[in-house]
Amino acid sequence: MTMNTHESLTVTTAPSQKIGIVMLPLMLVLFISTLDQTIVATALGRIGQALGDQAAAPWIATAYLLTSAVTTLIFGKLGDIIGRKPVLQASIAIFVVGSLLCALAPTMLWLAIFRALQGLGGGGLSSLSMTVVGELVPARERARYQAVLGVVPALAVILGPLLGGLIVDHWDWPWIFLINLPIGVVAFLLIAARLHLPRHHDRRRTLDVGGSVLASFFTASFLLIVVEGGQGFAWQSAPILALSLVAVASLAAYVRVEHRAPEPITPLHLFKNRIFVISSLLFSLSTAALFVGMLFVPLLLQNVFGLTAFAAGSSIVPLLLGLIVATMVTGGVISRTGRYKIFPIVGAVLTSAGLYAFSRVDTGTSMCAMLIWLSMMGMGIGCFIQVTVLAGQNAVEHKDLGVATGALNFFKTLGGAAGSAVFGAVLAAAYAQLPGPGPEHAVHAFQQVFLWSMPLMGMALILAILLPEKPLSEEAMQIAEGKIEVPEY
Repeated sequence: MTMNTHESLTVTTAPSQKIGIVMLPLMLVLFISTLDQTIVATALGRIGQALGDQAAAPWIATAYLLTSAVTTLIFGKLGDIIGRKPVLQASIAIFVVGSLLCALAPTMLWLAIFRALQGLGGGGLSSLSMTVVGELVPARERARYQAVLGVVPALAVILGPLLGGLIVDHWDWPWIFLINLPIGVVAFLLIAARLHLPRHHDRRRTLDVGGSVLASFFTASFLLIVVEGGQGFAWQSAPILALSLVAVASLAAYVRVEHRAPEPITPLHLFKNRIFVISSLLFSLSTAALFVGMLFVPLLLQNVFGLTAFAAGSSIVPLLLGLIVATMVTGGVISRTGRYKIFPIVGAVLTSAGLYAFSRVDTGTSMCAMLIWLSMMGMGIGCFIQVTVLAGQNAVEHKDLGVATGALNFFKTLGGAAGSAVFGAVLAAAYAQLPGPGPEHAVHAFQQVFLWSMPLMGMALILAILLPEKPLSEEAMQIAEGKIEVPEY
């Protein structure tokens, strides 16, 4: 997680401010916003059955990721303009309302729409939590409080699939979203009563609304083309041609708007930097592979091997633990040596090996073998995470560090959204061609998902080999050691 700060803004915290009381609601909102990225992973099968649309189930994850990617950038800047407390409270309100509507959704289409609404609030929660700590706590003490907050997302990532499986096994899928209501309400009230920030309206800052809207239009239309083209609609059909026109027009308009925007959401000059471009692509590809493992392995275990949702969720813990361990190890090695190029190469090989193993899975495959494959994938993806962020940050000037970090995280979230949507379409197409029901046939559909995800790591391997290794700056070394946080946007 990163922190949003501005050198032009000086904050004086009241001596009577009780940081501990404020930390609790910040931890709660950060927990539920991160939790909702993974809690649906083990519940997709049950939700698809309940709403009668298994093929569209991955859009439950995609919709949330898509909208949260954009609002992560927007709400951070909006907090600088009108104040962080009201923007944080608005984010909580949007998230809670979206959660309630998700629980009441009558169809898969409405659930995807309400998840998109929920993601609008979720993106604000994740971007503002660290920012508030940065405003409340003196610089020398921030590391201690940010370390506490930093544990929360990791905990939520691991608990999400377990909690989602437990809920759908013993209650019903709407409770996945209803549990956010009491947590969100408590956090809202505590922040209203206990969070006291200096009032400021920084009119010098401008919000890139045009760029944000156009980026959303392009991303949504592009994903729909990839998912529906050749499946729901023929490539030459009117809907696909219309979506293509929207994608091209919105991209062209986006480039023009970003050239003129005083504070663009993604400054175009960053993309003239080879290291930054490759780092962004690697971050996106590795996150797509992560979501293939998080979403489709639990579905495989439920639909083919007959595991409960909770058991399926428990099975991907090795994936997440491998990711966390590899991220910590690579960060430590990089901080000592300053070298990073080898890690994404190793990561691409490990992740490819895990995906290939899953592409050969059959009804006789042992659970022990699959857990080993998941651990291998987790360690491989973990080799990307720290490197792509550090290399991208190290490649830009200090004045661009915040927007570069925000852009990297945007591409990360975009990769997750694209991975869940595209390979959900692959699974749906493979299911449609099965000769009959039963696990012995269903396993072939999942084999196609993992087989077709391997080219992601093929591209990642080529990009990792092409990635120049620039000596890390002193600031980048401190980031690798976890000593400092980085402004995001």
